[in-house]
Amino acid sequence: MILIENGTIYTVTKGVIKNGSILIGDDGRIKKVSSGKIKTRARKIDAKGKLVFPGFIDAHTHLGMFPLEIGEADGNEMTNPSTPAMRAIDAIYPRDSAFKDALSAGIVLVFTGPGSGNVVGGQSVVVKTYKDTVEEMLVKNPAGVKCAFGENPKRVYSTQKRLPSTRMGVAKVFRETLTKAKEYAEKKKGKKKPPFNLDMEALVPVFEHKIPLRIHSHRADDILTAVRIAKEEFGLDVVIEHGTDSARIRDILAKKNVPVISGPLLDVSPKIETKDSSFETPGLLAKAGVLTALMTDHPVMPIQYLPIEAGLVAYQGGAGEEETLKMITINPAKIMNMDKDYGSIEEGKVANISIWDGHPFSTVAKCETVIAEGKVVFER
Repeated sequence: MILIENGTIYTVTKGVIKNGSILIGDDGRIKKVSSGKIKTRARKIDAKGKLVFPGFIDAHTHLGMFPLEIGEADGNEMTNPSTPAMRAIDAIYPRDSAFKDALSAGIVLVFTGPGSGNVVGGQSVVVKTYKDTVEEMLVKNPAGVKCAFGENPKRVYSTQKRLPSTRMGVAKVFRETLTKAKEYAEKKKGKKKPPFNLDMEALVPVFEHKIPLRIHSHRADDILTAVRIAKEEFGLDVVIEHGTDSARIRDILAKKNVPVISGPLLDVSPKIETKDSSFETPGLLAKAGVLTALMTDHPVMPIQYLPIEAGLVAYQGGAGEEETLKMITINPAKIMNMDKDYGSIEEGKVANISIWDGHPFSTVAKCETVIAEGKVVFER
C-alpha cells in the first residue's frame, strides 16, 4: 500500500483538495481520498508543496509505430486504400524511447495505431507507457478503427494513379467498405454464416457499437462528410481526430454528439488543411458542448509536450486550467469508454497518479513521480 499525503490534489471530477491524502491499496486502486490525514502503515510519499494529478492520457498518437531510433515506419500499409484488418499490436515497438518520454511527462496511457495514409487504416489500441512487451502494455484492444478523409489518402493514391484521388473517391471507398461490413455483420447474426473475412471481422465490433470509427479529418466539409456517412447512413459511433476547422461547425457536432480530439497544436506542418490551426479551437468546442480531448499525434509532435500544449490551450487559447485539464484526463477516458477506471482521482479507480513540483501547464514544472496501477514506475 502507498499513502500520498500533504499534497494539493487535482481530482479533476471532485475539485481541488489542499493538504490532501490518497491511500492506494495493494490491488492498485485508490482506496480513499481525504482532505485530512489517513492513519496507515502504508509506504508514505510526502507531497508537501507538490501538485498531484491523475496520470495523463494522450488521446491520439502513433507511439511505437514510427520509432525514430531504428528508423522504421510501420504505421501505414499504403498498398490498398481499405485495410481494416491491420492491427496496431503487430507493429508497436515497445522499446521506442518515446514511451519513457511520455512517462516522464506524467502520461500513463496512450491511444496509438495506424496512420492516415488509407481511407480505412486498421485497428488501434490503448496501451500503458511503462511495460516491456506489447502484451503487457495492452489496456484495450481494439479501441477503434482508424479512417481518414481529405488530403492524406488523396495524396497517397493519386501518386499511384489509382482510386481514391478525389474526395468523391475517398467517400466511395469509405461507403463501400462500410456497406460490405454491414452486410457481413448482419449475416453473422443469421443461421447461415458468411465465409470468414478478416477485414470484415475487424469492423464487426464497430457495428456492435463496442468501438468507434476514429476519423482523421481537418476541413469542416470533410468532417461533415465523414459524420454524414458513418453516423447518419450507417448509425455508427464516430470520433473526429484533428478537427482543425471543427470550431466552425461546433454547434452541429455538439448536436450530433460527436467528440473531437484536437491537435497537434504545436505542429508546424505545411499542409493546407492545417493552416487555420488555433489554440482557441479546443476551448470553443468545449464551450459549445463538444466532448473534447487533446493529442500530440506523436511523432508529429513529441509526446512529452502534451502538458505544454495543454497550457497553451488553457492560457493563450482561453479554455482555462480546469477545462483543459479534463482534455488530457477524464475526457479522453470518456471518449475511449474507460472513465469508469481512469481519468480522475476517485475512490475505486485505478491508481494512476503523477506528482509535480509545479503546475504541469508551466514550461518550468517537472514531473517528479508517477504511480501506475498502484506502483511507482517513474522517479526523477
